[in-house]
Amino acid sequence: MTQPPRPPRPARRFSRRSKVIAIVAVVVVLLAVVVVVLDVGLRAYAEGQVRQKIDESLPANVAGDVAVSIGGGSFLLQYVAGSFDEVTLTSDDLSVDGVPVAATVVANGVPTDSAKPVAHVSATLDLSQQAVNSFVSIPGSDEVVLGDGTVGYSGSFDIFGLRLGYDVTASAAPSGPDVLLTPSGANLRAGSANVDVSGALKAVVAKPVPICVAKYIPQGVQLTAITPTAGHVQVTAEAANLLLTPDALRTPGACN
Repeated sequence: MTQPPRPPRPARRFSRRSKVIAIVAVVVVLLAVVVVVLDVGLRAYAEGQVRQKIDESLPANVAGDVAVSIGGGSFLLQYVAGSFDEVTLTSDDLSVDGVPVAATVVANGVPTDSAKPVAHVSATLDLSQQAVNSFVSIPGSDEVVLGDGTVGYSGSFDIFGLRLGYDVTASAAPSGPDVLLTPSGANLRAGSANVDVSGALKAVVAKPVPICVAKYIPQGVQLTAITPTAGHVQVTAEAANLLLTPDALRTPGACN
C-alpha cells in the first residue's frame, strides 16, 4: 500500500508565518491596551492632583468640592505636546461667605507650564437672588429682585416736598466692566392723587443704570451673558490668554 502524500512545504511555511503574524498582532493589541490603561490611569491621577491643588488654593471664605475632567485625545500625547485641549471644572456646592454658588469652568488650550496663559476660559455661574444681593447693590435700592428675564429694584424720589417710592423692572446686559440695567417700566408704591408725578416717574426709566462688576472678577475676564430667571440668574464670563497664577487671579478688573 502506498503512503499518502505529505502536505506541501509551502503550506507549512505559510502556517508558521501566520502564527508569527498572529503573535505579533496579539502583542500589539496588548501593548495598545496597556497604553490605554496607562493613559486613563495617568489622566485620573492628574485630575486628582488638580482637584487637590484647587482644594488647597481656595480662599478661606470659599468652601466646596470641585470636580475636574481632562478632555481631548490621548492624555500622554497632550502632555508631551505641552498643552491640554480641554479641562472642565464643575461644582454644585461652592459657597462664598456662606452664599451658595454653582459653577462650571471650561478651559481650552491649558499649558502644562503654569507660567503660560490659558488660550480660552469660559465660566458659567448660577447665582441665587440672595447671592446677587450679597455681592452687588443698586444705588438707592435695598434689594434686587430676579424675575423671568427681568431684574427688579426699588427707589424713591422727592417731589413737592413728598417722598415717593417706586419699583422698576429692567433688563440686564453686560457692557464692558458693567452690568447695564435698562428700565422698561416703573410703578409708584405710594402717591397722591392731587400730585402729577408722571414726569418724575418717566425720568426714573429714562436712563440705564450701570452696575460695576469688574471689581468682583479677575482682570481680563469679561461678562458675555446674563440670563435672569425667577429667583436666580445665570452669568457667563469669558477670557482669552488668561494667566492662572494666584497673583493674576487675585487682581480684579477696574471700574470706569
